[in-house]
Amino acid sequence: MSYSIHQMIKNELDIKRRKAMDEAEAKKADLYQRFPRLGEIEDEIHSAGFRYNKAILMGTVPAGSAVDELSDTIEELRKEREHILSSNGYPADYLKPEFECSKCSDTGIISSSSGEGDTLCICYRQLLLDHLYNNSNLCISGNEGFASFNTDLYPDEPDEKRYGIKKSPRRQIIGILEDCRQFTENFSDPEVKNLLFCGPTGTGKTFMAGCIAMELMKAGHTVLYFTAPALFNTIYEYRYKSGNNDEWDPSAYRNILETELLIIDDLGTEAPTATRYSELLSILDSRISNDTHRPRKTIISTNIDLRSLFEYYDERIVSRITGGFDIYRFAGDDIRSILR
Repeated sequence: MSYSIHQMIKNELDIKRRKAMDEAEAKKADLYQRFPRLGEIEDEIHSAGFRYNKAILMGTVPAGSAVDELSDTIEELRKEREHILSSNGYPADYLKPEFECSKCSDTGIISSSSGEGDTLCICYRQLLLDHLYNNSNLCISGNEGFASFNTDLYPDEPDEKRYGIKKSPRRQIIGILEDCRQFTENFSDPEVKNLLFCGPTGTGKTFMAGCIAMELMKAGHTVLYFTAPALFNTIYEYRYKSGNNDEWDPSAYRNILETELLIIDDLGTEAPTATRYSELLSILDSRISNDTHRPRKTIISTNIDLRSLFEYYDERIVSRITGGFDIYRFAGDDIRSILR
């Protein structure tokens, strides 16, 4: 998926660049017909460069002298061109291509003048983020990343009887937020575990997952979001409909296995069946075993408390979660009610 996204971006930039250059050529053709001297100036600039380069290669002109003469000649021709344009109501840069991105001229690459290597332009990174977001299934909040997570929405007073934890919900979420930052910063480390968010409805589990997703997409990682019912429906269609439906895209299932971050939201809201448990186990095993050269991390959120979760699911699934996931308990009041 990541490779195809980069290829799409390259194609988009190529189209933008070609469009700008074609429009510039059309403007040239129009003005050169109306003002023939402009065409002559361009030919003279090219000719001057060719003559002096040839003289340098033949050793008939000292390099420094050739450069100075070439620079003076071209500067005079450029001034004449600018005078023709300005005297006829056109800006001096009218004949230059109008690229959407002036930093990279729609190439997506910024070339280093210090020899440190090329870097991706900000326009490329934005296109990458847009594509990653569009392919992620994300329709949840957290679009600004961790900067949008407000810990002040959590109570600052501890109440173990009410919230089920000894510390205050605010202290709890501040610790979770810091660990999630560490998760994103060390995302490619195979030693970093997956994440399980559990806790009552409205305590920020899905929002936190969205913040993590946005931070990782900013860094160029692929993300795929599913509610648990939607995930199992996709698996069902792959298993039982793909062979009988020419329109079925097998990449939908493959992306579940290969995306760098898979978010499974609201685990426990799906209809329980042994087949679904087996499918979930297969996905977790595949992703955990392949989280080596390229990250394949998983975030699971559930409204079910841990004790009920372990009673609800197959022992093998519980084993994978306890062994391969860091578990975080979200606590507090329903934030959605607070924000209404």
